[in-house]
Amino acid sequence: MLRRLLRSPATWLFVAFLVIYGLTAGFSLSRHSLAPHFVYLAESFLHGHLDLIHVPDPPYDLTLFERRWYVSFPPLPALLMLPPVALRGLAVSDVAFSVVMGALNVSLFYAVLARFGLWARARGARASRAPTEGIWLCALLGLGTPLWYCAALGSVWYTAHVVAVTCLCLYALEALGRSRPILAGLWLGLGFLARAPVLLAFPFTLALGLQKARNYREGTRFLLLLALGMAPALLGQAAYNWARFGDPLEFGYRWMNSPGPLLERQATWGQFSLHFLPENLYTLLIRPPLVSLAPLRVEPDPWGMGLLITCPALLLVLSPVEGLALPILETRLRPEAQPEGFFGKNLVSCLGLWLSIALVQLPSLLYFNTGSYQFGYRFALDWLPLGILLVALGTGGRLRWWGKALIVVSVLMHLWGV
Repeated sequence: MLRRLLRSPATWLFVAFLVIYGLTAGFSLSRHSLAPHFVYLAESFLHGHLDLIHVPDPPYDLTLFERRWYVSFPPLPALLMLPPVALRGLAVSDVAFSVVMGALNVSLFYAVLARFGLWARARGARASRAPTEGIWLCALLGLGTPLWYCAALGSVWYTAHVVAVTCLCLYALEALGRSRPILAGLWLGLGFLARAPVLLAFPFTLALGLQKARNYREGTRFLLLLALGMAPALLGQAAYNWARFGDPLEFGYRWMNSPGPLLERQATWGQFSLHFLPENLYTLLIRPPLVSLAPLRVEPDPWGMGLLITCPALLLVLSPVEGLALPILETRLRPEAQPEGFFGKNLVSCLGLWLSIALVQLPSLLYFNTGSYQFGYRFALDWLPLGILLVALGTGGRLRWWGKALIVVSVLMHLWGV
């Protein structure tokens, strides 16, 4: 068992990214980030408090309500920090926690890709291609997306993204494996307790589950069990909100200690509004870096940059020749060309993934904030593991040289960011 574990690419990916993220974090590994709110929240939980018994300085993005300070963000990262905080108290580094979780994410994502198994089935590709293709796509997630700097920097915002990616990977593992609706719903619910939009990724497992259902009764049962799996997290968050603010739907964002311009936007237009859609869509897709001509200088825009600029490898989802269109045509002409059910499953996966991504992204498109201080577009981490699964589908599991070149460009862009 130990020998098999040591020989697994997933293990070596964990070790490699633990080193990469650790070196990126540097001396911060033993320190708090600029906003170590989850460490303080874990300490408060251990003392039976929902409010903070010690308040980090400065109290940026904390919520002041009835003369008590609260962390408005969902509490899963703090819950995961309970064991180390119980042992070491406030000396625990949220940066080190994020580094470990980030490395775990890359390892888990390799397991997701292996379970997806597309490279071994698409267009005669050999199973031996799996490690190479999987490692390239893991490098895209781990180094070519905001996961790199989120894992290396920690903080209340970035750690939440890292933990949400963990839940998404575990959700995808279940959806592509035994697809037990209660467990899939449980992982989505836990993802909601890190980043609320993750809950909306349910169409992926729902599509696969309904495809397997033999009748209306089985489909209804799958849907109800999926909802049942989500219920504990939703009810827990509602109770947490009610205990703090007297309202199960109140997270406390409206009282948050945030910069004045952001508070003005929220006060004028609300937390979610169609007014913010053009700016958020622009930031998501094509917002460029800042360019100065005198002197000539190019700098990242801290309010965000478009994915087409910072992560061009996502364009591989639009590779129909290598992915689905040509093989579907070949299968219709020569039904023996592919294993039975192959395209049925992959087309359903594709539709489920696209719908999940659209639903998860929707709240961020209407949000009053583009993500504030960041490199690229960090809100995309709420769905990026699913997006890279679409890359695997779009390429048919076989990366050509230009696909690898786009991954390299994505990595270099984020190297600039860290």
